Amino acid sequence: MQDGIARIIYVFGELTKMEAAISTVIAKSRVPTKEIRALLRSENRIQMERTPLFQYMRDFFRDIELGDLRCMRVAPFEIVFGVFNSKIPRLFSDVNGKTCYITADTLKMFFEKDLDIVADVEETMCVNEGADHCEFLVRMNPPDVLKYVIDSEDMDVLRALKEGRDVGEQGFRMRTLERYGLIEGGSLTILGEKFLELDLAPSTGAVERPWKKLSEVSEITASAKSFAEAFSRSIDEEVEEVDEDLLVNIVEETEKSKSFAELVAKFMKKEVKEDE
Repeated sequence: MQDGIARIIYVFGELTKMEAAISTVIAKSRVPTKEIRALLRSENRIQMERTPLFQYMRDFFRDIELGDLRCMRVAPFEIVFGVFNSKIPRLFSDVNGKTCYITADTLKMFFEKDLDIVADVEETMCVNEGADHCEFLVRMNPPDVLKYVIDSEDMDVLRALKEGRDVGEQGFRMRTLERYGLIEGGSLTILGEKFLELDLAPSTGAVERPWKKLSEVSEITASAKSFAEAFSRSIDEEVEEVDEDLLVNIVEETEKSKSFAELVAKFMKKEVKEDE
């Protein structure tokens, strides 16, 4: 029984440490519009992995032990991320099934809070199902993607096409507009006309890299680790006094929660507010 309790305490401590770092980074990250555009305009995984934003995400994942992030596939409104050597499956190694909800939740929060792109994230492949890595399908809201992908010069091309004017040689731009379904055969589609009416292309913000100093994440992780270790030691010393019914209730509530972020939300909200 003590081994089981110790395992639960260890897993809880590790997840709390990771969630603290994740929540803090996402709360403070501000990504320049041009970097979001560069990521979303990538036509293949090699192009995407070379963008500064992807490299930032990759370093962020590695620093908090979420694993080695890679781009597996990219489509106009979808990205499939692969995560190799993640700590999460190891924490739940006794579970047969998909276990990396914390990674899926991290991707969703990053896209929605830092990139302002509504997204659904689904773990489609997991190490704990026998795969050699985990994969996550990110489905992005098309209007949110288009407002970054399409810039002011693209809008000029769309206006020219609508008015029947010659747009000249616009190879890459025409390919991008066609790839995202705004034009077809050199003419505006219904989606293109609607997008032109909405005029969603954002202005570029003066946000410079680095958007978040990852060295700060290391400090946060170290502090959280120290707290988790101290917490674990204090529990271990009194393990015989642990109320088993209470422990079960905690586990049940954790399983009901959408993510561990909910369990540390109040703490993180207070920390971020004080840091600002």
